[in-house]
Amino acid sequence: MDLLQLVNTHIKFLAFDFLTLKPIPHESTIFSRKRRHISRAWTMGIVVNRDFKPNRYIKFDIDDGNDCIPSILWINQKTSRHFCRRI
Repeated sequence: MDLLQLVNTHIKFLAFDFLTLKPIPHESTIFSRKRRHISRAWTMGIVVNRDFKPNRYIKFDIDDGNDCIPSILWINQKTSRHFCRRI
């Protein structure tokens, strides 16, 4: 299958699907699941836990109604000011 056929293809993922993604060796931005390559994904849900370390990171869990997806957002100086106001 030509990879260009899957550009901008949208599929629905549940938390279970995110948790089963496997990294591709030597490709830091591409993952695979059931022999399909994935480079970007969106999820929607409710943040149920968060741990904020100023100027370092925000850890949080997103619950999509099926399961929780553990997530982390690394913070640099520019984004730090934005999140400090909101959290």
